[in-house]
Amino acid sequence: MHRHCHDYARSYASAGQGLPSIEPGMPLPAGTGMSRRSMMLRSLGLGVAVYGAGALGTTEHVEAAINDALGEHKVVISVFMDGGWDALSVLAPFGTDHTHEANVAALRPGLLGSIDRTLATPLAADPSLSWHPSAAGLRDLWNDPNVGVAVAPAVGYATPNYSHFTSRHFWEVGALDVNGTTGWMGRYLDRVGRPDVPLQGLTMGSALSPTLATANVPVAAVFDIDRYTYSYVGASGRVTDVATAQLRALAAKASGDTQRDQSRMVTGSSFQLVQDLAGTSATPLPTVAYPTDPSYFVDSLKDVARLLATNVSGAYLPVRCVALRGHGGFDTHSDEAASFADNLRITTQGIKAFFADLAARGQDDRVVMLVWSEFGRRPAENGSGGCDHGAAGNAFVIGKTVRQGLIGEFPGLVKAGTTSAGLMTDGNLRATSDFRGIYSALLEQWLGTDADGIIPGAGARPGAGAFARPQLV
Repeated sequence: MHRHCHDYARSYASAGQGLPSIEPGMPLPAGTGMSRRSMMLRSLGLGVAVYGAGALGTTEHVEAAINDALGEHKVVISVFMDGGWDALSVLAPFGTDHTHEANVAALRPGLLGSIDRTLATPLAADPSLSWHPSAAGLRDLWNDPNVGVAVAPAVGYATPNYSHFTSRHFWEVGALDVNGTTGWMGRYLDRVGRPDVPLQGLTMGSALSPTLATANVPVAAVFDIDRYTYSYVGASGRVTDVATAQLRALAAKASGDTQRDQSRMVTGSSFQLVQDLAGTSATPLPTVAYPTDPSYFVDSLKDVARLLATNVSGAYLPVRCVALRGHGGFDTHSDEAASFADNLRITTQGIKAFFADLAARGQDDRVVMLVWSEFGRRPAENGSGGCDHGAAGNAFVIGKTVRQGLIGEFPGLVKAGTTSAGLMTDGNLRATSDFRGIYSALLEQWLGTDADGIIPGAGARPGAGAFARPQLV
């Protein structure tokens, strides 16, 4: 196993406690302290943790909002590659164009040697870069005429921060703001979402993704859509039927007490959804082949595909934004080769299968996925078979309607102070695109809303100083 930073992933939410504080001097993750309320949606097998539940209204409001919100919303799926993946191995600086050969051989001879070059395919948009053999899932999507892949080979931001916590926080809140308290997708949901539809923003897992942290509307964390049941401890058979009937009756009676009515709302909306979704619990399992490796990420992709295909009275569930973590961890300070290859293979093959699953269900035209990490690794390997925290990394935007091509360019590995330098003075890779420009493009070109007011500094189109937007769709 590779060695990684001590406790680098501490910034996850604890059930019922909001997001915990982290090391002194580090920014608090967006969403810290958000209230958490349980909501159970039995017919889909959902165990839902609803964040921001204080904004929820009465049962009648929830039911009306659900009916109003059902529809084929465009969906953005955020996949976080946890730990800062080695972008210079995902897209290795060698290929049929040998521009970087001498530099990469000098900077990372061991890591270069760990990649089977006979299986590494050059990237068509920049043949000086090659797909890692374990990134074959992304490579195959690039080659699929029914899917578009936009590749950012050196994405980041000015004055890069090399802390997992801080850099990840910047990506999550969509701003270089250590005091940011809402996520960029959360602010989008605050603009277009409903105050009583928690399914509009989903984190696949038991913990809220800070990317989805909102100020005004509820979002949800869903762990497993198959193994959750509405059960009663120590009871079964007719006893549970009687208990359910009594709970439904109680939920239908307003008490005039705020706390009781909140409980009534959660219980009543749960049972109402059981009734509304009674015919959809058998949404078919995938017919495509996903990776068979044990992987919560892969299982979550299957669940998301089923959720997006679930139809209620001719309309779809009100899902707008989804957040997941890729398989494994990528903070590879030592012994990188084996774990990196396995984690990359499972993640990219899972993503490839997910898009095939969506296509089979007729849902691929309403989903765009962003794959990202908090930073890349250093171009120069260390003495332990790994590499340390870097600056610019890579990101991928994937979808049927995505315009295929490069976002920015690969700057090369020439050291600072030299003509056409691609490395900064500290030896890290220089960014040629800004992640906030990608967010702005997704908001404006895909979701149809102005980035100004969601991404700080985005500016009015095409205002001076606004982040450059790649043409994504």
